[in-house]
Amino acid sequence: MSFCGRQCLARFAFLFLLSVSSAAAQEMTEADALRRFERENAQARALSARVRVVRAETRAWSLPPNPAVTYTREDAAGAQDNFLLVQQSVPLSGRLGLLRRAGSSTVAAAEAETGYELLQLRSDFRVAFYGLLLAQDRVALFEAWVPQLKEVMRILRVREREGEGSAYDRLRAERELADAEANLVSAQVILGQARARLASFFAPGTDAASLVVKGDFVAGRALPVLEELLTRSLTARGDYVASQRQLERFGYEQRAAERLRVPEPILSAGLKRTSIPGRADNGSALSVTVPIPLFNRGQADAERARAAAEQTEFVVAARRQQIETEVKAAYETVRLRRRIAQEYARELGDKGAELSRIGRLAYEEGEQGILELLDAYRVALFSRVQALELAWSSKQAEVELNRAVGEEVLP
Repeated sequence: MSFCGRQCLARFAFLFLLSVSSAAAQEMTEADALRRFERENAQARALSARVRVVRAETRAWSLPPNPAVTYTREDAAGAQDNFLLVQQSVPLSGRLGLLRRAGSSTVAAAEAETGYELLQLRSDFRVAFYGLLLAQDRVALFEAWVPQLKEVMRILRVREREGEGSAYDRLRAERELADAEANLVSAQVILGQARARLASFFAPGTDAASLVVKGDFVAGRALPVLEELLTRSLTARGDYVASQRQLERFGYEQRAAERLRVPEPILSAGLKRTSIPGRADNGSALSVTVPIPLFNRGQADAERARAAAEQTEFVVAARRQQIETEVKAAYETVRLRRRIAQEYARELGDKGAELSRIGRLAYEEGEQGILELLDAYRVALFSRVQALELAWSSKQAEVELNRAVGEEVLP
């Protein structure tokens, strides 16, 4: 290969690696992250497969019994009889139809449970997403704080050399800088943990260090009326709907068990061939067998279904009360956290930056000491951190309200 060819190949490889690196660190919005989660999360795919398993299992409940083929040969006094019969039980009691309905209710219960578990998993993912966003913003704040303190340190060293400052001011600022750098390291550790947490929702082998998210903690749409959410939760909560479908299932199973008292005849029909020395003839054979439900009349299965239905009724009542309590608590939490976050952000405004500016001017003019200056910087920083964490807690409360209602009313 010529030198020119090798040079072009090297440039191409460099551009390719650069594009791969940029793609690996590409920021994800919440919508992008959710699409990737739905595509890669193994637990979500397993939940979807579980419904298919239940559907396949229940399909066998209502299948009619298989026919049977019987061949019989009888020999007596030189006569020979051959029978070829087909037997089939005739389901006249309606039991299979009831079992079919019971299977449909079971599948509906599995679908409701799966939908609710998927919502839970999706809510956990959104919490992890906003946890990473919070960690990124905290690191950004501390990264901006350290250079400010380093600038103060530079000024103090210059003033000390010129005889206008004291060693105490420099040492005190060095201590503040060391604390700031320690806080930055702690924030970076939390950032790494948040990235690992979000990566656990994606495909195995996902590089956690490459995950970068973008977004904000702006409150979602206005809160609906509480009574509306309570009504919606009783139709959206998958665990509650699943209990209702299970109650229907046990009702059908009880009725199907009681139908065992109705005998279902077994029809046999076929061909008969009789042979005697010197003569043979063909004919037909037909028989009807009627089982007598003497010992097993379905009483045990019916009793089991009645007991299960009674138990499920209590579960439905308890779960309804639990849902109402959870929705009310989550609703009040969102309302309070939104108000606190909005009021704090409104009162804070640009006061932090203004406080830092005033503190620096006062220190340069000799009106305040180094402690007052550092305190102004610290208050400004942690006020912004507090505002950030309050906004994050408000967003987290919205996710928990979605979880309590059973659907995303505040996306």
